[in-house]
Amino acid sequence: MVMKAVATRLAGLTAMAAGLFAAGVMVGSDGARAADILLSAAVGEETVQLVQAAPKVMQVVVNDKVVYEDRDGASFAFVNAYNLQGRWLVLLRQSADGGCAARFRVLDLTAAKPTVSLPFGTCSEAPQVAMADRTLTVSMPVIDGKGTDGKRAAAKGTAAWNYQEGMLVRVR
Repeated sequence: MVMKAVATRLAGLTAMAAGLFAAGVMVGSDGARAADILLSAAVGEETVQLVQAAPKVMQVVVNDKVVYEDRDGASFAFVNAYNLQGRWLVLLRQSADGGCAARFRVLDLTAAKPTVSLPFGTCSEAPQVAMADRTLTVSMPVIDGKGTDGKRAAAKGTAAWNYQEGMLVRVR
């Protein structure tokens, strides 16, 4: 069983590292494009997909069931998958037009019905992840608005969020 878990984890991480495990376009009987599977990866016992269902509509799909849908034109990417004492979590990076380079969400695959957390982050694209016991901690530099040249100003400290058993809490 340990060998199977390790092999499954490696398969999921290899898919994420490669950036694209399986991609395709589903076409309806009328020839219309239904959806683009942007990424598909095995994580634990689950199959996780990032799907562009329509223009400006992104979905996170687990085992062929939509668990989250964004209709604001955001794009999603896998950051990594984490196993916390048997709980599989996936850190997702969400980006959209409008000045914030990145927000993050945690996809929790452990519950009977997988869930996606509320968005969090400082607009930084540089998350640092730590795991302890049953807690996933994501920290990143605080971005202090825009400088006079229109570019992001220097970071002012660090912000951090803990995700533990379905709860997301900002800790600093």
